Amino acid sequence: MIEKGIDGDHMKERLHPLQLSILIYMMQNGLVLYSLPRVMAEYFGTNGWISIFFIFILVNFNIFMIVMIYKLGKGRSVFEIIEATVPKWIMFPIYLFIIGVWVGIASMVMRLYINIFKMMFFPALPVSIFIILFTLLSFQLLRGGIYKFTKAIALLFCFVIPMIFLIFYLFPEFNFSRFTTFFFKGQTDFLKGSLQVYSAFLGIEVSILFFPMVEKKWTKALFIGNFMSMLIYVIILFVSFGFFSFDQILNDIYPVMTLFEYTEVSFLSRAENLCFSVFAFKILSTVVIYYWGSQQFLGNMFKKLKPTIWILVILASGFILALLPDSVIDVEQWLNWLSYCGIGIAWLLPIIVLFILFIEIIRNLINRETANAK
Repeated sequence: MIEKGIDGDHMKERLHPLQLSILIYMMQNGLVLYSLPRVMAEYFGTNGWISIFFIFILVNFNIFMIVMIYKLGKGRSVFEIIEATVPKWIMFPIYLFIIGVWVGIASMVMRLYINIFKMMFFPALPVSIFIILFTLLSFQLLRGGIYKFTKAIALLFCFVIPMIFLIFYLFPEFNFSRFTTFFFKGQTDFLKGSLQVYSAFLGIEVSILFFPMVEKKWTKALFIGNFMSMLIYVIILFVSFGFFSFDQILNDIYPVMTLFEYTEVSFLSRAENLCFSVFAFKILSTVVIYYWGSQQFLGNMFKKLKPTIWILVILASGFILALLPDSVIDVEQWLNWLSYCGIGIAWLLPIIVLFILFIEIIRNLINRETANAK
């Protein structure tokens, strides 16, 4: 079915649920995966990997709120729902904050990946070259609109997902005794750990902008895409806790990188290099979807500007932000704080929209009763 999209003036096809499932998986912040076993061990203690299931339930509840907004709002865009009750000028500061956080997350995810990639393969090359490359690729994807870059991301998915099967080559070294019989023992910090792990699922909140662009009965795609991420995380965590000792996980900055270093495949000499290089496609997907979401907010604020101008403003902001941090530690600190803000947006934005919808429903009921009384 062909419909007019809000991210461009030309006609757009509706997004298919299968495309959306893949998009949801690809746009979630997968870079956390490389440090996830250490994070689980550091903040949740022994057998801390089990905590991923509790975070998964929280994320699903977050998705449920988005689904409720879609159904109660009868498919209207989030901007129509908000601005039918709240004047746009009141929402401007909130929109700007969301744009700033999303552009910041995109630029820091990109910069962290580039820092690690540069350290592994091209230590002599300037960071700016890689940032320019990512920015140019983002521009090409954003310029085509969401339907075209969703098809491109579905193709990139075909390169990313086979990498997970390399993990099964480690099973001969897997030992259940490494799990220990203790649960959540150690210097734990459940709150900070939950925030860190929740950031691995960030990206799902951008789906609140998909309402006018999807086919009917699309909401299951959100849960399916999120489940795909969860499945990958569980496989990696389970194998990591059974392959390394608890102390080894605690003392390894990127345990998953080390995990792939031990992967011995007859047709592949350096599995970790291939996996991390291919992972650039997932990072690009995350970056593009956050830029696209920021573009939607900016476009709603300044409707007279052409979409290309929105894209250039967003990309220029992301490019400048990506150049600011000096080291991996600085990037990680920036990304942590921006992720906390992103989690706040992921929860508060749906709550605000739901509150507005409930006010709208109550107002309609009162008007109906008043009309009947007359």
